[in-house]
Parts: sequence; structure tokens; C-alpha cells
Amino acid sequence: MSKLRHLRVDHGLVTALLERWRPETHTFHLPTRECTITLQDVSLHVGLRVDGPPIINPSMLDWDEMCDTLLGITLVKGESIVGFMIKLKWLRENLLPIDENSNIEVIHAHVRAYILGLIRGILMPDKTGNKVQLMYLNYLSNLRRTKRYSWGSGLV
Repeated sequence: MSKLRHLRVDHGLVTALLERWRPETHTFHLPTRECTITLQDVSLHVGLRVDGPPIINPSMLDWDEMCDTLLGITLVKGESIVGFMIKLKWLRENLLPIDENSNIEVIHAHVRAYILGLIRGILMPDKTGNKVQLMYLNYLSNLRRTKRYSWGSGLV
């Protein structure tokens, strides 16, 4: 997914598709016939798996404890967190530095921070600026298990 940042967008094609989109039926009305974009179509284009189990973990947790455990940092109210979202810039600036002598916990914390950035910037972008919801951190507690998630189908 990190390669999607370099995806070229054909603005003429996007404009043409938008003109033919019918929100009432969720279809494109093309000269040949109607066309619906399915989750499998998106999966083929962006390379996301959509055939695994959906993500259904609890999302209301003790964020201070979770950030301390999974990221190795202590949240600062008002400076690092807004509501249930963590500021990614603050997160990058406050992670322990990584070098060749870093232990596995520090490396995993950096991996989790990087994945949070991918979620915010590529998988599920929104208009919150440089913040990502902390509920996604819960899904990254076991990094080996994340490859089984279908990030595109049923994130609750």
C-alpha cells in the first residue's frame, strides 16, 4: 500500500466517471451499459486482500496504557491526542530512536507508527489533518496477526 502514493491519476478519466456516476443506484451509466465497481475490483487494482476475516476488535480501550505498551510513549493530553485521535507528527517526534542495537519492542513500535501513517494517509484518508484514530492501534497489537485482516472489508 505504501506504493500507492506514487499512483498517477488521470484527471480526465476521473471527471468522465464522476459525470456518469449515479449515487441512487451506486452504478456508472456508460454508453454500453451500467457498471458497478465491486470490492473485488478495488482489490485487484490496489492489491488489498478482501477475502480474510473482518476486523472486529473492541475500539473503546485505555488509550494511555495501550500507547505506553504498544508504542513505548506516554500520551500528553492536548499535545499528542485530540479526542480519540493521535497526532502522527507528535508520534514520529516522540518515538524512541531506532538503530542497529534497538530491541524488538522499539522496532515493533516504529512498525506500528508507520502502519498508522499508512492507514491515515492511504487506506482510510479523511480530513482530520495529521491525526489517526487510536482504535486502529488495537488491531496492531499482534503484528503477526495483521496479515490475516481484510482491511478493506468490514473495518468496524
